Amino acid sequence: MEQKYFDKDIHIVLVDDEPRIHEVVKDILTNAFPALRFDGYQDPLSFIEFLKQGTVTPDLVLLDVHFENSGLSGIEIIPFIREDHPYLPIILLTGMEGEDIEESQNYECVYYIPKPVSPNPLIRMIRFYLGMAQKSGERTAELSQDLAEHKKLVGLLQTELADAEIASWDQEQKDRPEAYTRIVEILQTVLKNCTITPSFTKDLEDLFHSDFKLLKKVVDTLIRFDITDTASPGLNLHRHHCADHVYSIRLSKKARIFFYQPSHSSSKSLLRIDPAHDTMSIDKWLKANQDNFEL
Repeated sequence: MEQKYFDKDIHIVLVDDEPRIHEVVKDILTNAFPALRFDGYQDPLSFIEFLKQGTVTPDLVLLDVHFENSGLSGIEIIPFIREDHPYLPIILLTGMEGEDIEESQNYECVYYIPKPVSPNPLIRMIRFYLGMAQKSGERTAELSQDLAEHKKLVGLLQTELADAEIASWDQEQKDRPEAYTRIVEILQTVLKNCTITPSFTKDLEDLFHSDFKLLKKVVDTLIRFDITDTASPGLNLHRHHCADHVYSIRLSKKARIFFYQPSHSSSKSLLRIDPAHDTMSIDKWLKANQDNFEL
């Protein structure tokens, strides 16, 4: 049975320099989504210009990776898209995997599907990501009564982070424990579905003193992660191999967050932050402590 969500108007944009791809994809999508609005652009700059007009926000973008004679690749325009649309789902169309695709995974809500495009995988992928967007919206609506307070706390947290970063430039104030303590206390209040363990607190403190840029990315990711479903591929989640119900969130090419979430539960226990992709040490720690992960 089709989800009701797909009965409403859906706006999908294709950005690809091959006219034949536009014909094929439009036929596939029109058959799958009767109420579809489909727009096509053959170069990335035209698409960016369309987005910057701000009159319409598409539900999903299908974006080619390689463009002839455009000067920009699909990967290179993602930052421009993210300026105004941080969570717009983007599905990259590519004929190959490599460093470009690896680099794209540093952005939220970016996925890829190989060319040539096959109807069934494409439709399944689009339905999944549109469904996740709907689910996130429904959960946000359910939390609307707490949203004002949540926004206030998040704003306060961001202010504390900014103040602490400025203070860190002063060598005499670099190790102020009260600044770090306030940040952790506010973060614990903001998070409703995530429990911060002592080991995670220690890793946060290490980042506070060593890599403030990564610390801010961890905090931003946790705020979004706390209210989203762990099935959302936009968070770049991976099941970990050496401990049951342990998953990682990839923050960059190296940095990862590890958390524990038992089956059929929305509660998550934040375990560790690995800023350097030290797989051997993390695996050893997870194996040694897995009996203590229960929430």
